[in-house]
Amino acid sequence: MTRFVPKGAIYFLAALAVAGLALLPACNVSSSSSSGSGSLRLLVTDAPSDDWQEVTVMVKSVSLYRTEDQSWNSVWTADSTDANSGKLNLIDLSGVAQILGQATIPAGTYNRLKLVINTDPTTMNLVDDSGTTIDAANITVVDPKGTGEIGVDIDPSLSVADGSTNVLQVDFDLAHPLSIIVESGKVILNLQLRHKAVPKSLQDIQFARTLGTVKEKTDTGFTVTTDQGTDVVFNANASSIFVDVDNNVTGSLADMPAGTGHYALVDSNMNSDGSLYARRVWYSADETALPVFTPEGLVRRVGDNWIKVLNKNAEQEDDGHFNCHWDADVIFVDANTVWTFQTNTAMGTGTDVLKYIRRGFRVAVEYVDASATPKVAKSINVQSAHDEGAIRSVTATGFTFGGREYCQGWHHGDPNAGDPSFTQEWLYSTVTDHVFSWWFFGLPSASSTSIQDFMDSVSQANSAHLRVFARAELYWDANNTQWVAENVILAPEKLPDPTKITTSYTAASGSLGVSTYDWDYDSVPATMTVYLDTTGDLQTVVGSLRWNTATQILTFTVPVVSSQWETLLTTSLFAVRVWVRPVKGTDGTYTWHAYTVFAFQIIS
Repeated sequence: MTRFVPKGAIYFLAALAVAGLALLPACNVSSSSSSGSGSLRLLVTDAPSDDWQEVTVMVKSVSLYRTEDQSWNSVWTADSTDANSGKLNLIDLSGVAQILGQATIPAGTYNRLKLVINTDPTTMNLVDDSGTTIDAANITVVDPKGTGEIGVDIDPSLSVADGSTNVLQVDFDLAHPLSIIVESGKVILNLQLRHKAVPKSLQDIQFARTLGTVKEKTDTGFTVTTDQGTDVVFNANASSIFVDVDNNVTGSLADMPAGTGHYALVDSNMNSDGSLYARRVWYSADETALPVFTPEGLVRRVGDNWIKVLNKNAEQEDDGHFNCHWDADVIFVDANTVWTFQTNTAMGTGTDVLKYIRRGFRVAVEYVDASATPKVAKSINVQSAHDEGAIRSVTATGFTFGGREYCQGWHHGDPNAGDPSFTQEWLYSTVTDHVFSWWFFGLPSASSTSIQDFMDSVSQANSAHLRVFARAELYWDANNTQWVAENVILAPEKLPDPTKITTSYTAASGSLGVSTYDWDYDSVPATMTVYLDTTGDLQTVVGSLRWNTATQILTFTVPVVSSQWETLLTTSLFAVRVWVRPVKGTDGTYTWHAYTVFAFQIIS
């Protein structure tokens, strides 16, 4: 892909957005013969992002690659007659799953997934944390093949047996610093997917509440058609709680009407066989009443007896569709407020639990009285929790993220301790089925439970004076009444600017030498040998930016094919920008491997 950018638009930061990019080859979806078939539920999630209120894109299709006959099989396709079909606000999926597609596919082995989006910025809607909508003219989508395809390897492969029920999860990681880059009012958007392992217990999957039309119902369940055009089937039993919102009374499956003009909001979890069970159902003849009735969203602030939650509301448009938007609600906590984590893990009762709640957590709230003001929480369920920042220290028992003097973190002071220098240590989880694991961004299949290797990897970066940015997914340890780190993802480590090539790249060595300045001592030069990978799970992406001083045009090319690396990556370059990770060899020593290398050239 080559783009020409006018002077003043600093688009070279798009280089950040292509680290770890793995696009699948373009191919038409084809059918395949099979002796049987199985059902598939495709779940889409998004790692939490604290910087955006809305990131809406249009998904066009999803397909899976079957290894037996090397064919693509369609899982979901947008309805071309419905302008809202495929509209997906990724912020809605922060820490929770949404069913994008349900399909019957041939039995076999599937090892790749391809999701296609509409890359036209005018079809997108980006709203930042301050509520400012980004003009489409200021949005650039990184799409090297020009097809809108976003691919991901499924590792381990998905094996579909005849008559089986299967669940597959993929994750948009907006929380990662390489996903959305903002510079001088310009936004570089690079949507990437990663395969997300399904939990050992399917009931641990946290679902976004499903909103849509009640299409039909039976004595044992009902079907909801979502705004994305997906029919989602829910089972219900005597334990399911139904609420008739219009009359503000307890309802039932038998009383809930179905058909056009009848809507439901469903809080659900997945059974062990992959079917969905409706825990709570709110139904109404007015769809706009449902999101307001039961807020679900991201914590923005925490007070002594309240939290501010950014939650989704809806307004009906002239064409009959609903425009969903996010509003911040202040919700009060009293002595009777019951707190839980995910499905049913008790966290405690009352305001004391607030000391464990952080900005960016995903919560679902049930009011004492939905019509009363101020709003008081009867119960609050923490659906997902995380922390992120630069790792300051790491030991055999846990690690800490740096405070403001080390990096601009989110919440590294204890709001109840009155000590701004307080730093929270996240202990490694030992909870059954939720033990600590970690991996480098882009390599979830290479996750490790070795605490020593985690310590060594962080120490390698520290010894090179590199910032180790990471995101920790937290789990509630009820036995010890504390959050513990379940998963940690290490981000690419950026070499400080300016960085110069001191030894040109050669294919024979697969490496180049660089000289840079470290973060802690900006007057002391540091040298490093960086290896570029042309094969393997995470191939290096090389890009080029060439500024023509005569024409005032910046040429942006990515990716540069490996056969051209020797010509491009030489000591004559003005500068390079590099992101790396340490790789442990079989002999126990570490080498530095590049996610991305971007070359800067100035010509006249």
